[in-house]
Amino acid sequence: MGRAGAAAVIPGLALLWAVGLGSAAPSPPRLRLSFQELQAWHGLQTFSLERTCCYQALLVDEERGRLFVGAENHVASLNLDNISKRAKKLAWPAPVEWREECNWAGKDIGTECMNFVKLLHAYNRTHLLACGTGAFHPTCAFVEVGHRAEEPVLRLDPGRIEDGKGKSPYDPRHRAASVLVGEELYSGVAADLMGRDFTIFRSLGQRPSLRTEP
Repeated sequence: MGRAGAAAVIPGLALLWAVGLGSAAPSPPRLRLSFQELQAWHGLQTFSLERTCCYQALLVDEERGRLFVGAENHVASLNLDNISKRAKKLAWPAPVEWREECNWAGKDIGTECMNFVKLLHAYNRTHLLACGTGAFHPTCAFVEVGHRAEEPVLRLDPGRIEDGKGKSPYDPRHRAASVLVGEELYSGVAADLMGRDFTIFRSLGQRPSLRTEP
């Protein structure tokens, strides 16, 4: 077979291979366990915060041996070896005036007018970037976590609180996706209160902020 014939055959083989992959039935999981069965296993560790919920942001820090968790009104720092021990938590509620304004707008003050932490990123060697809904006032803050595992610091930097619009959604029911590249944050969030305008934003860093066109 000449080169021309071989060139004609190769795309056909590639197409058949792709069709074969597409028609293959997904393999079933090897093992299926209920939560109750997992709880019965030895070695399963659980964690929960009192009077909070919605653990929607997770960040693994292997260097410090910590798991950082964003929840309702809190950021928690857990031990990777045993999340039920040596847990530290940082309270980060929305200001009272924001909660009242949220309630006046018709939202539930007990379930919606809170600060639901939606985003956690390792910003540098000493700080995390955290963003939350802020009772429908998106807000971001830098959380100091120390240099090493031996100094498990967890405190809000009061001088570094900033507007979180374009970084966190307004509504706790809306999801968000983000990645930190250098000092620039790329986030996909709802840009409006109603959740109709989902947009990708570029923020932070030295360059001007940008967003995709609607």
